[in-house]
Amino acid sequence: LRLFRKSNDTLPAEQWADRILALLDEKNIGVLTSVTSLVLGVLAVDSAGWEAAAPKAARTLTRLVLNKDYSNDYLYYGIPTPWLQIKLLKVLQHFPPPEEHALKLRVSEVLQRIVSGTEVTKNVNKNNATHAVLFEAINLSIHLGQSSETLPQCINLLGRFISIREANIRYLGLDTMARLSQEQPHTLDDLKKHQSTILFSLKDPDISIRRRALDLVYAMCDTATVKETVSELLNYLDNADDHIKEELVLKIAILSERFASDNSWYVDVVLQLVRSAGDQVADEVWYRIVQIVTNQGEDLQRYAAQGVWTILNAEVLPHKNLVKVAGYVLGEFGHTIAESPGSSPSEQITLLHKHFRNADPDVRALLLNTYVKIAHTYAEVAQMVSEVMQQHSAAMDQEVQQRAAEYISLSAPSLASIKGTVLEMMPHFTERESIVSKALASKSKGDDPEAPTRRVEPRAEAAHAEAAPPPPPPSRQETPDLLGGLADEP
Repeated sequence: LRLFRKSNDTLPAEQWADRILALLDEKNIGVLTSVTSLVLGVLAVDSAGWEAAAPKAARTLTRLVLNKDYSNDYLYYGIPTPWLQIKLLKVLQHFPPPEEHALKLRVSEVLQRIVSGTEVTKNVNKNNATHAVLFEAINLSIHLGQSSETLPQCINLLGRFISIREANIRYLGLDTMARLSQEQPHTLDDLKKHQSTILFSLKDPDISIRRRALDLVYAMCDTATVKETVSELLNYLDNADDHIKEELVLKIAILSERFASDNSWYVDVVLQLVRSAGDQVADEVWYRIVQIVTNQGEDLQRYAAQGVWTILNAEVLPHKNLVKVAGYVLGEFGHTIAESPGSSPSEQITLLHKHFRNADPDVRALLLNTYVKIAHTYAEVAQMVSEVMQQHSAAMDQEVQQRAAEYISLSAPSLASIKGTVLEMMPHFTERESIVSKALASKSKGDDPEAPTRRVEPRAEAAHAEAAPPPPPPSRQETPDLLGGLADEP
């Protein structure tokens, strides 16, 4: 096995398969254990040419589990050679479900005996051994899929395991359920019978169990259960610890988008996320809501504008991400609520500017976009906006300074024809894979969420950069594209 691991061409199947697999007919448990380890090592690289291992592994399992043909020297807490059983069950998972009736029946009988004969006892060592064999048998049942008659029984057993006191068993039960939901989607209805227990696991003191429960809730969600699931996750969000909060926010955002029956509900959910978990809301989340609101028409745009206006009025110290969303949405769609009492253009600018002074530079830069867009549509606030631009044309932050200076220049009469093009409403975004899903996939692979990548915000004039004349050469390093992940890639 060591030689094979160093050089995979050491044991070509055409020369060695028959000779090595013949050792699986041995009666000696020690020889069987050794040769099974070797076969597993070979199968992990390539199973081609080693297909005869499957019936031999099934035959050996029948001998150990059903016929009880073994020496008492190999009993471990009353369990016959649990380490060998596990290896043989793993061997079967390297091959497709058997088509031969006799082999299928043999495997089914073995699985049935293991699944039905496992009980929780007070002896820790015995529990460890029996559950090691049991969970490998469940893995094989999952691999066999609909051809496995024991799959419903396995689900019921897992449902019992996730409610017992032993933390390790609860973890394994949740982890196996999550994999089952992904590999065998037809079992989701059976898994949902245990949804209340799974949701309760989100409050478990052990963070590893909470993570597995979250993975399972995420995998089980569908159109019929999305509102109940998201509601439970939002309630859990308030008390979740920081280690899991960012992943939880991403999953809520994805579920509410993927299974939303109407986009207004999705807007409500994301705004609640931004409001209650601002620090853990990745930029991709609010980028995505901007994309969807922009693409879905005037009704949703009005709803989103009214939503951010209401929330911003209610917050004394709103999170920066909430101010960003409000700034962008009101800059693009504030006109849809401008005629409503209490949300006139001047009142919109006044409310946003109340949070301008204490905002971070990136938020200030975005709010300057908002002001100039509102002023372009409503001349009565032009003077107010002009004064703000003049005040910040010499700001310490280079981004704020540049935007203010550019907007002042854009107001020159000679650029009137260009100004209308630059400040018109953002066009629809090209539909692609959700950037929130990409963020979750990246996080799942272990990417560092704190990597030092600069995130910058949407810039009004960048949408139609081709229409504007080239700017004069900058005296400092050129400013990067400021669409912040929102613009269509070339």
